[in-house]
Amino acid sequence: MDATKDQPNDMHDEAATESNEPIDRIAALELEIAELKASRLRALADLQNTARRGVENESRALSQGVMGAARSILPVVDHVELALQQSGMTREQAMHGLSMLRDELTKALEKVGIEAIQPAVGDAFHPGVHEAVMRQAAEGVAANHISMVLQSGYRLADSVLRPAKVAVQPEE
Repeated sequence: MDATKDQPNDMHDEAATESNEPIDRIAALELEIAELKASRLRALADLQNTARRGVENESRALSQGVMGAARSILPVVDHVELALQQSGMTREQAMHGLSMLRDELTKALEKVGIEAIQPAVGDAFHPGVHEAVMRQAAEGVAANHISMVLQSGYRLADSVLRPAKVAVQPEE
């Protein structure tokens, strides 16, 4: 009799287990969905924070770069101010002072990574570095080579800030 008595309870327990199984599975899936949503929100917040920090770092780096360039150039400005206060200079003294200012400014530009592009007469013409503003014949210069330098150019690393302006020997 005990066996018959156990049978209905076993059946009842199996039915209860089977009926709870989908509910448990749903609860587990809902928990997993909630965890995935929370994880997604955290990842999105991390991405936004990283983007914000990137913008802030870029702004700070730009500001520091400008400050470094300004610090290099300020002594030149000081010397110009000093030169403007001078009176009674001869032409030679003024030219010497201008030459010194140019040299100091060139050093300041080099300090921040800007270098002059100074081609020479007879050098090969390179369109990426030189700007041909005219064709001018010069003795002893090969065709399509630089026959006259009109203005120096400048570069920062691999980027040309301003090409050197030159005249190019015409083809014969």
